[in-house]
Amino acid sequence: MTAHGSVFLVGFMGSGKTSVGRELARLLGMEFVDLDERIAIRSGRSVQVLFAEEGEAWFREREREALLGIESLLAAGAVIATGGGTFIDPGLRAWMLERGRVVWLDATLDAIERRIPRDGTRPLFGDRPALERMHAQRRPAYAEAPMRFDTSETDVATTALAIRDAL
Repeated sequence: MTAHGSVFLVGFMGSGKTSVGRELARLLGMEFVDLDERIAIRSGRSVQVLFAEEGEAWFREREREALLGIESLLAAGAVIATGGGTFIDPGLRAWMLERGRVVWLDATLDAIERRIPRDGTRPLFGDRPALERMHAQRRPAYAEAPMRFDTSETDVATTALAIRDAL
C-alpha cells in the first residue's frame, strides 16, 4: 500500500489506465476501480452508447458522481482508473490530489492509435487532427500529476512494476 492509500491513474484514452490499473492493484493487493466501467454498469449501457445518447456533459456529471462515490474505498486503498476527461476538471483534479497518489500514464498519439480500434467503441476518438487537438488541450492538466510514466513503448506488467516501485 502507498503512504497515501489510493492511487489514481489519469491520462488520455488508450494510455493504459485500465490495463495497468488492474495489474497495479494486483501487485499492491488493493481493490481496482474503473470509473467508466462503474458508470456503464450503473446505467446498463456502454460508455459509447451513453456518449451518443446522453452527450458528453451528461457523462462528465456521471463521472463526477462515480468518483465522489468511491470515497469510502480510499482509506483501505484502491487503484482507480479514471476516464480520460476526469482529471481535466479542476475540482476533481484537486479532489484526487488531496486523497491519493496521482499517476499520469502518458502515451504518444501513434501508440494510442495502435491500441484503439477505429470501430466506434471509444467516444471522442476522432480523426488525427481532432485527436491531436484534444491531446494537446489535456496535457497541461495531466502534467499536474506528481508522477508520469510513458506507456508508449512499455508493456502493462513493466509499467505496473515501475509505478509500484516508485510509490
